[in-house]
Amino acid sequence: MTATVSSPRAGDAARPPVRRLPAPACEPPYDDEVGAAGAPPGADGGWRSSSRAAADGAAEAVQGTLALAFVLPTGLPSAPQAPAGLHLVPPLRPDAQADLDAVEFGPQPTPRRGLPDPRGWSGRFAQAVVEVLAGDRPVAQLVRWTSSEVYDEVACRVLDPGTGAAGPRAVVRSVHVSEPADGIAEVAAMVRRGTRTTAVALRLEGLDGRWQCTAIELG
Repeated sequence: MTATVSSPRAGDAARPPVRRLPAPACEPPYDDEVGAAGAPPGADGGWRSSSRAAADGAAEAVQGTLALAFVLPTGLPSAPQAPAGLHLVPPLRPDAQADLDAVEFGPQPTPRRGLPDPRGWSGRFAQAVVEVLAGDRPVAQLVRWTSSEVYDEVACRVLDPGTGAAGPRAVVRSVHVSEPADGIAEVAAMVRRGTRTTAVALRLEGLDGRWQCTAIELG
């Protein structure tokens, strides 16, 4: 790069003639041109070559601020390195991965000792179900205590034109509970509505610390 100035105009004869000089180089030297201690040219007869710097134990040359491989202040390399002895596990089959996800992230079974008494709880739940079917209670109140299949089935019954007819209020009169396995309860509830008696069968499972209805049969 050079600096150019136009020739002197008339009346400027007293000024000295303009000379054309090369612009000085202002770029910093490359890393492989600097000595181990950053000495300027002439200190050791010229810039030290990269091969000589490497032989003297100098750091490997990088491209200044654009470098992607450098050492952090803690002494660790900027690019993480795999630890020695790392064992890579091959990916699972799609069906096996789905089963593993269901076990790790799905509802977790709860033993009987971590659950409330199924007799009193199932009576209150059965009463809530018949009130939902009668239109006296919103179906959304059952979402926490039912599986998605049971919730959809009850919601469809609420939409039945024959549901919610005027008449006496449905009341659960008796509940029979059996526990065939730990954390499992099967319930048969007798529901009285006026002079009519119907039955409601429920299957309760202990999941995530609470009873959840996973199956229902409405009489």
